[in-house]
Amino acid sequence: MNEAMRPTVEEVEAAARVLFKAGQFHHWWPGFMKTYDELAATDPIGKDEFDAIVERVLIAASKARLSRTP
Repeated sequence: MNEAMRPTVEEVEAAARVLFKAGQFHHWWPGFMKTYDELAATDPIGKDEFDAIVERVLIAASKARLSRTP
């Protein structure tokens, strides 16, 4: 994979916060989960798994953008 397509840790975490907040709004997670940062503090494996999903989404978006016909 081209490293230019791989998002930075900061980009992944920023996107993860947006997705996490959307998930809260749509009641995708249990009500006791307060924030993405709480997930990170209480479930580091869950945070890593969540971030990995977000990273794959960002990579797919980057690939789609690069393969788009101008």
